[in-house]
Amino acid sequence: MQCMTLLPDTAIVPVLQSANPQSLGGKARAEKLSRSELKQQAKRAAKARWEAVRTAAKQLQDPNRIPEALCEGLLEIGSVQIECYVLDSMKRVIHKRGMAKALGMKSGGGNVFMRAMQRKGLGSEIGEDLRAKLDNPLIFKTLTLDLGHGYDATVLIDICQAIIDASKAGKLGPGQESLAIQAEIIIRASAKLGIVALVDDATGFIADKRRAHYKELFREFIREEIKLYDEPQFPDQLFDVIYRIYGLPRKADAKNHPQFFGCFIRKYIYEPLANSNGAILEMLDEKNPVVYVNGGRRYKMYNFLSEVVGMPALKAHLWQVVGIGNSVRNKAQFERSFYTAFPRPQLEFDFPDPELIEK
Repeated sequence: MQCMTLLPDTAIVPVLQSANPQSLGGKARAEKLSRSELKQQAKRAAKARWEAVRTAAKQLQDPNRIPEALCEGLLEIGSVQIECYVLDSMKRVIHKRGMAKALGMKSGGGNVFMRAMQRKGLGSEIGEDLRAKLDNPLIFKTLTLDLGHGYDATVLIDICQAIIDASKAGKLGPGQESLAIQAEIIIRASAKLGIVALVDDATGFIADKRRAHYKELFREFIREEIKLYDEPQFPDQLFDVIYRIYGLPRKADAKNHPQFFGCFIRKYIYEPLANSNGAILEMLDEKNPVVYVNGGRRYKMYNFLSEVVGMPALKAHLWQVVGIGNSVRNKAQFERSFYTAFPRPQLEFDFPDPELIEK
């Protein structure tokens, strides 16, 4: 995992190793200035620094500028490691050759990936929008300043869906059956916006202090209006796991669970959902606040999850947690296994304050 700090060159202040004639002269001139003149001088210096930051922000928005990688890392899907990046344009990118690796292609080259996407059977399931993205990869500078070619991270999910559709229609060619298996693995491992957070986690870009930025990314998970789902959204196997790892007996006729189960669900289900680091949970708390004296809420949290993105991500996460719970004997083992599968973010990363970027 590697990261660089995004700062304008003019904002870098050199460290003075020793006094020189120029610095001594500047100090002497400063001693002759009045308090008012010193204050005005400080204002001019501060204004110059902020102008440098604004100039850097405007440069980032130049459509002809080649974006640069802020962070790069390896995204692990099964036994495959995929090169991924966060660019200074705020795009999360997977390298073209990483797409080939993700799908288990024998050759990791980008050309092999493109030939597979152009074959008659699979190509017929790729829509015009996705085709346009594949034909126009993003060009960017890596941390070593080499030019890279890649795609928005969500394109990987679109490709996997096209492969699955082609497989169901019997359109995959000889030797392409393995693509469908790998595509199914990727689809189950991440929701469409979840892949954004996975890239951030792999590069170390995720940071609590930028939660507002993440809330925008995960806005698609949350619906504005309430929808009361008919079927219970938490499988009974989840509660079996909780009873077992805490060493509690479960009565067959019991309709209510211990109150602390709600805390368990917040911590292990909603907080890490889609690697959002609590951003989705924060939005759900806003939509469904505590209204009763006993700490109860008017609705179930999942009543505010969207059907297209939110609910599929929740269901996939639930079964992952059940799988972890069934593989351990107690709470301590569960904790270790859970945070191996869903590691907490370890690195904070600074980039320009959005308020400084002029629209």
